[in-house]
Amino acid sequence: MNFYPVRLNKHQNGFTLIELVVVIIILSILAVIAAPKFLSLSSDAQAASLEGIAGSIASMNQLVHSKTQVDDIADKQDCDGICNGHPNWDSKIGYFYIDVSGTRLYVSNGYPKATGTSSSDTVVEDNYKTVMGLSDDDFVFGIGSSSSFAIIPKKFANKQAEIQQGTFKCHVEYRSPVAAFEYYTRAVTDDCF
Repeated sequence: MNFYPVRLNKHQNGFTLIELVVVIIILSILAVIAAPKFLSLSSDAQAASLEGIAGSIASMNQLVHSKTQVDDIADKQDCDGICNGHPNWDSKIGYFYIDVSGTRLYVSNGYPKATGTSSSDTVVEDNYKTVMGLSDDDFVFGIGSSSSFAIIPKKFANKQAEIQQGTFKCHVEYRSPVAAFEYYTRAVTDDCF
């Protein structure tokens, strides 16, 4: 067995004050340059998240539309009363529905309804949020521009009036089809920062 002696350097030098100042200056310059890029990444992440939600809703809408065609309610208008005893008619709520994992997703013209006709009718909205995987912990919900259903990130909860007026744009809009309008789903990300 060979043992090698360990040599200790008795003269250990530290950093000089000038070297420390230079390092601090370099780090400060990097921080000033990098901070806007990180802030931009944050807004890009918010926009990408909203794009993903809009894409997920659009995909689910196509599945729902297919299911309404199978159930023969894709082109049916809402009707009054018992609607000739149709098995997919909810007379208490007043809309056709399909079953999605035990949740009634209410539909109109073959696509999901996000809101009911009255502000007190929360069953339609709650079921929509459940089926679409939208949490009250992450989002607030309201009226978007053009009377659409707005899915708003929680951090922009105070912007609901501006979103409705169309002056703030960082949310997802979904409009159920009605006689005057086609349905659409879109992420509006102009003001995500």
